[in-house]
Amino acid sequence: MQPHSISPTQKKILPDLGEFIHYALSILLMSNDRIWILLARKLSGEAFLTEIDELNRLTSLCPQQQKAVDDVATWWSENPCADSDFLEATYLAHLERMKQKGLHLNEEAQKSQNNLKENLAFKKTATRKFFLKKVLIAGCLFAVLLITWIIFKPSQDSTLALSFAKAAEVSTSNGARSKILLPDGTNVWLNSGSKLTYSKDLNTGLIREVFLTGEAFFDVVKNAKRPFIIHTTKMDVKVLGTQFNVKAYNDDKTIETSLIKGSVEVFLTNNPGRKYLLKPNQKLVLLNEFSDKAAKSRSTAALSKSSLSLIEIRPLTYLQGTETDVESSWTKNILSFEDEAFIEVAKKLERWYDVDFEFKNKNWELQFLNGTFEKETLEQAMRALKYSTGFNYNIEGRKITIF
Repeated sequence: MQPHSISPTQKKILPDLGEFIHYALSILLMSNDRIWILLARKLSGEAFLTEIDELNRLTSLCPQQQKAVDDVATWWSENPCADSDFLEATYLAHLERMKQKGLHLNEEAQKSQNNLKENLAFKKTATRKFFLKKVLIAGCLFAVLLITWIIFKPSQDSTLALSFAKAAEVSTSNGARSKILLPDGTNVWLNSGSKLTYSKDLNTGLIREVFLTGEAFFDVVKNAKRPFIIHTTKMDVKVLGTQFNVKAYNDDKTIETSLIKGSVEVFLTNNPGRKYLLKPNQKLVLLNEFSDKAAKSRSTAALSKSSLSLIEIRPLTYLQGTETDVESSWTKNILSFEDEAFIEVAKKLERWYDVDFEFKNKNWELQFLNGTFEKETLEQAMRALKYSTGFNYNIEGRKITIF
């Protein structure tokens, strides 16, 4: 038996393969391997929208990594040319049968046949080379995906275990919610349209700090020696170990901290010398004076049935007949609101269903609404609200117009 010989085509491919394997291994060992975990999930079709958004943000921070990601994505998505060689081969076979029947080709047809033969031979070589390279690349990427899946296999509750170099950032788009496990064991539920950033020293520093835009529910692991601090644009929340909800959307009329269990201290960024201590089933409500939408609404009329001071401490609101509080009901996939102006409810609906509202009739903006939705579709929710108030609406794609 003759030893297997390597064809010229294979000899040409092998250096490319060696370079690619070295490349794949090098990117796998990069310090910020979160990028490659997300890329592997995206290429395999397993990535969530929030993970794709995270990948885009991470790669935008480093042009070199962006180029590497683009190269790998290009290699993966390349497709061979259309299989025109099959048609050409069929045509050549037809010409050969004509010759066997004694039908001779003219000079132009003979020239065309020769050209087709040369072209077909070249395409077969190129196709074999492309197919082999495609299989080898796919195999390498599958190995990367398999390794990362084994290392970072999600738990049954779909908790995200994150790794980071300098800082980690997790965000959710409208219509999505996530649960995150921080390095110190703290669980965080992130609501739609929110972003959470935390430092690499979260599990080793003297204090545990995170930065929040949007809304999140925290179940903080208790550590009396290392306080946990949540920073928002208008307030800081300090805890040792407890369960609470923080709502700090930049365009909402209020910023709120709602305590479920334990204790928290709240400090205003414009008055850090004063602190507010909350007890269970209390929430601190801060008027968001710098919200353009809130300011516009306040210039028209009050946004709540009772006047709101700059800062207040109120009891939590519970869904009728249940032990579920309105403030954190979203963590149970329940969208609820009580005596809220339609303009504020619209913001919640926008984030929950990933839509945009437009009020053609401004009188409806200050109509107070009550509602609880759990499994209802957008159409079902809008019909229920219309039934209780009487407004008219139109849904066109992601846009909802109120008349």
